[in-house]
Amino acid sequence: MESITRRKLLRYTLEAGLTVGLIGGLSVTSSTGSYVRPPRALPPTDFTSRCIRCSICVEVCPTRAVSLLDITLDFKNISTPVINPVFGGCVAWNKKCLRCAESCPSGALDPAVEISTLKIGRVWLEPEPCVNCMVCFQRCPIEGALLFPNPEGKPFTRERDIPTRLKLVNSSLKPYINPELCVGCGLCVHYCPKKVMFLEPIENLR
Repeated sequence: MESITRRKLLRYTLEAGLTVGLIGGLSVTSSTGSYVRPPRALPPTDFTSRCIRCSICVEVCPTRAVSLLDITLDFKNISTPVINPVFGGCVAWNKKCLRCAESCPSGALDPAVEISTLKIGRVWLEPEPCVNCMVCFQRCPIEGALLFPNPEGKPFTRERDIPTRLKLVNSSLKPYINPELCVGCGLCVHYCPKKVMFLEPIENLR
């Protein structure tokens, strides 16, 4: 894990305090948004009040999946951490990564939470431009979270089981998401070469 020195932590905390103070003054006019948070985040209201905007979770994330929420009308959540698959996907489910939670000085991320019980978001896929490259299957850490139609029976859950004749570029058969198993890690979204996969907070799904 990347080390965080006492001096660094003090600087982050002071900077975070100034940010929280500024945001607190604007919170009266704040709108409310929903976000894909790093795994093990407290419930939304508790998370927002506990997070000190120190950005340590951003620095220690090994895949750069964590970034800070940019300027938004949701003033009270500005500079809080979110998962942004443009920069990376979360590997907490396949590599048991705890870096962001273990480094959180405020308890907004709780390392004691068991990862197998978590879903931080879900993915949807736009089928028409999909070219059946199967990168999503290769990157997904949860078997069965991605499915592929099987004209002869139950959907395929593993890329290696899908006959080549079914996954041609121009095939009408395309992968789709199993919402019961998708955890919202964003790895498929990040690696999709055609950028036809999108990560959203669970409550925002269409």
